[in-house]
Amino acid sequence: MSTTVGRTPAETPAGAPAEAPAGTPAKPVIEHGRLVLAVACLGLFMSFIEVTAAISTLRALQVDMQVPPADLSWVSSTYTLVVAACVLSGGALGERFGRRRVFVTGVVALAAGSLVVATASGFAQVLVGRAISGIGGALVLPTSLAIITTTFFVDLPRMLRYITIWVSMSGVGLAVGPLLGGALLDRFDWPAVYLVNTPIAVATVALALYAVKETKVPDRALDLGGQFLSVVGLGTLVYGIAVGGRAGYDDPVVVASLVVAAVSLTALVLVERRAPVPMLDVRMMGSLRVSATLVVSASALFTFVGVIFLEVMFLQRVQATPPLETGLKLLPAMVAFVLSTLVAQRIATKVGPGRLLAAGSVVTGAAAVVLVGQQPDSAYGITALGLALLGLGSGLVVAPSTAAAFAVVQPAQMGSASNAVTAFRQVGSVLATAVLGSVLAVRFIGELPDRLAAAHVPQPVAAAVVEVARSGGNGSGRSSAAVTEAVGASFNAGIGTGMWVVAGVSALAAVLSLAFLSRKEKGAGA
Repeated sequence: MSTTVGRTPAETPAGAPAEAPAGTPAKPVIEHGRLVLAVACLGLFMSFIEVTAAISTLRALQVDMQVPPADLSWVSSTYTLVVAACVLSGGALGERFGRRRVFVTGVVALAAGSLVVATASGFAQVLVGRAISGIGGALVLPTSLAIITTTFFVDLPRMLRYITIWVSMSGVGLAVGPLLGGALLDRFDWPAVYLVNTPIAVATVALALYAVKETKVPDRALDLGGQFLSVVGLGTLVYGIAVGGRAGYDDPVVVASLVVAAVSLTALVLVERRAPVPMLDVRMMGSLRVSATLVVSASALFTFVGVIFLEVMFLQRVQATPPLETGLKLLPAMVAFVLSTLVAQRIATKVGPGRLLAAGSVVTGAAAVVLVGQQPDSAYGITALGLALLGLGSGLVVAPSTAAAFAVVQPAQMGSASNAVTAFRQVGSVLATAVLGSVLAVRFIGELPDRLAAAHVPQPVAAAVVEVARSGGNGSGRSSAAVTEAVGASFNAGIGTGMWVVAGVSALAAVLSLAFLSRKEKGAGA
């Protein structure tokens, strides 16, 4: 099919030339092209560094504010939950009111939320700040990609190359977060970690106002029904999964959340099918190729974010690695991800996107299997090998799957495809922490009593340890060596189960890639 990228007829980019007539050079000059790319990348970096940098502050924040263990996880979960719930609305608002305007608003919200956290006098203010940052992330993620596609749509090779660079920044943000957080915690208190985005935000806003031209669809309907259902559906889905891992999936609140999610998301599909200008074009997803591409795109972020999340848990809570050292030990994943991302599109043109996506998914699955073998006393070599394979495989999937989404739709659907792929990728990354956190918690709590019994821990002590674990703590505290060892082994068992889930998701992505994306295209609309 043709992969020419075009705007919808109603779209009017402020200050941009009209559609080029016949005879216009194939590669028109685009003003401030590299600065536009830098703006989009900085916004993406800010949104992803929020995911992992916060993890490094949890212990210090808990001690400073006396936060109960069961509540501590909401420091990271609040941000990701709000992003997942609002990301579809972010793309729609960008089209209606201007992508640059909504992007800049999101960058300011990201920094403002972090400032609220850094100046917090109580835990409630921390959560409010994280929610504000989540709204900012939901505005930045879809509009940063849309800025690239609307700026460079007249030069497809350049657009795909810049999308590749843009995608690589997600891996940089995820991996730099623990490293930067650890370095700051070595010298300052935990609020300093939340000030990182402030200078980045100032630079990003200045560059955006200077280099990025405004683009929008002025007559686009806001689709308020779709936005409401997506916020409710995605929010309750992530909430139910995350809380269910700790409280149990028979908990009435969890059951109610998941029922509301199922009803809301079903209603969302029905509403969007009938909407004249849908926020999420579900009719486009009637194509198996489009649906497979979106699922593979989501699985790529699920895998990468999920393994990084599990590895931070393993290094800090099983091997008691300090925050800065944890960040350093994650570097193989970041380096391999960036390097493989930069060459992935070139490889895709030779072997085809379907085969490349399948190969990358197989490699990420192999990485998860390698990391299953980690033990509390394992040498770092196993961890480094698994992380390097993770970065290699993820880099071969994330960028090509984003580009593949544009290659399997008609030019008029590019805006919808951009919103859809951003939403699916972000939901994949959010579900990673929600699903794998739940898997880890269920296995950890289920394994702990037997491990304590095998270590001959007295029953009253064992019961107290299990109760602490159920409330959200790691169950060890200032305990005996036997309790600490049992807790570490149980926690590691939960991490191993999470890795098997990642391997399964990667296998599914490989099958979908081979089944639906490896066929040669036979003209437009194939």
